Amino acid sequence: MAVQAQYPSNVFRLNRQQEGYDYPSEQHTGLDQSHMLFNNGGTSSRKRGREETAPNVVNPLFSLQSQSQPPRLIQLTQLHNNQHNAVSTGLGLSFGDQNQQHHSSLSSPFLSLFSEGLNSQIKQQRDEIDQFLRAQGEQLSQALAEKRQKHYRELLNAADESVARRLREKEAEVEKAKRKNAELEEHAAQLSMEAQVWQAKIKAQESTAASLQAQLQHAMMMSHEKKALSCFVGQAEDAESAYVDPDRVTVSGPKCRGCDSRVASVVVLPCRHLCVCVECDRHFRACPVCFTVKNSSIEVCLS
Repeated sequence: MAVQAQYPSNVFRLNRQQEGYDYPSEQHTGLDQSHMLFNNGGTSSRKRGREETAPNVVNPLFSLQSQSQPPRLIQLTQLHNNQHNAVSTGLGLSFGDQNQQHHSSLSSPFLSLFSEGLNSQIKQQRDEIDQFLRAQGEQLSQALAEKRQKHYRELLNAADESVARRLREKEAEVEKAKRKNAELEEHAAQLSMEAQVWQAKIKAQESTAASLQAQLQHAMMMSHEKKALSCFVGQAEDAESAYVDPDRVTVSGPKCRGCDSRVASVVVLPCRHLCVCVECDRHFRACPVCFTVKNSSIEVCLS
């Protein structure tokens, strides 16, 4: 009795604990399964010939596929969905091992390519991140520098304004002090002129007072002498009636305050008193009238 046996040829058992790599999904049409018929124990030349040629056909086919088709990236869902069937006979039990070796040989270059691509992407992303960080750092530094410069300019402007205001205040104070000084100098000059005028007036008044005092003293002396002379003349007239002196000398002028006998002919300075004679002037150091210290004296000739 002829029995047709069909077996899945490419069955991939995925372990979810392994790494999720993508494998190429390819359908291998190695054997025509519709023509494989087996008897219970009988053999024929036709069947034997097919059994002998089956491994030879399968192996070159897989080798050609592995050489001609490069590794491709597929999605993991496609790998789960696309499960392919493989045919295995009782005489070809090593076909699964050959498929496993074939897929391991395909996965090794894929892993190397995947790792290289991943490393290049990681390096590229790292470079982009570094470049972005550098650009952000430069922008931040530039912004901080501009802010610092702006703050410095504001401080300098504020300092300039403060200094200018203080200078204006000091200049106003200096101008005020100058005006005050000019006013004080003018007032001092006016006071000095007034003092000079008053000094001149005082000197004039002193001279006038001294002249008036001298005149008053002279008048007093003259009145006193006139009284004494009138008394003396009255007595002399009474005596003359009895006796006439041939050597009599009549005194004319004020008497000396020192000897009280001779005529005063010396003016004492600075008081200007005519009060002593020439002989008494040698002994007096002060005026006998006002007791002022004598500086000098002038002899006066009375006619």
